[in-house]
Amino acid sequence: MQVLIIDSSFQYNKLFKDAGFELVDDITQADLLCFTGGADVSPHLYGDKKHPQTGNSPFRDAQEQTWFNRAKAAGIPMVGICRGGQFLNVMSGGRMYQDVEEHCGDHEIIDLLTGESVLVSSTHHQMIMPSPRGLLVASSTLLGKREWYEGEVFKKDVSKEDVEVVFYKHTKCLCFQPHPEFTSPQYSSMKNYFFKCLERFLNVQIEETV
Repeated sequence: MQVLIIDSSFQYNKLFKDAGFELVDDITQADLLCFTGGADVSPHLYGDKKHPQTGNSPFRDAQEQTWFNRAKAAGIPMVGICRGGQFLNVMSGGRMYQDVEEHCGDHEIIDLLTGESVLVSSTHHQMIMPSPRGLLVASSTLLGKREWYEGEVFKKDVSKEDVEVVFYKHTKCLCFQPHPEFTSPQYSSMKNYFFKCLERFLNVQIEETV
């Protein structure tokens, strides 16, 4: 399998190379396109007012929109990690909770389809708000405060369920908010779960044991 990683780094490269992927920089050769972490997704992309804590990069959003559109047109599956997952959620019709608490650090997530519990780590202050077309794959219950806008209307509450992994069949996008590229031994189950999700939802065959 060949993967093109947008805004790649050593950790992302190692994540995929250890699983037997070949890294490519030509989208016509890619079996999978991966979007990585970084700045918040610009609220204008999903039609909401910008929260004071949102730190977005319109330039990066514009670049990645081009990659997304090319992959979608070619039918290439896409996966996003952290901000990458949030970006793919927005590109697939979802929105964002623009400021959330309790998402920096280790916690357990539950796969809603299998009941599996997985230790993950997250470093984000925003959270995916899926569209009705998104399949909620995994969630957690962190009970953190969250704030967002619906258009111009400010909203806040305490989350009863926190979105962790979402799949969009119509765009072939897997949105994965935790960090499977983290290399510490305690995160091996998170990495294994990430690749199991690639197999289950994007039909990506993993060649190596990870």
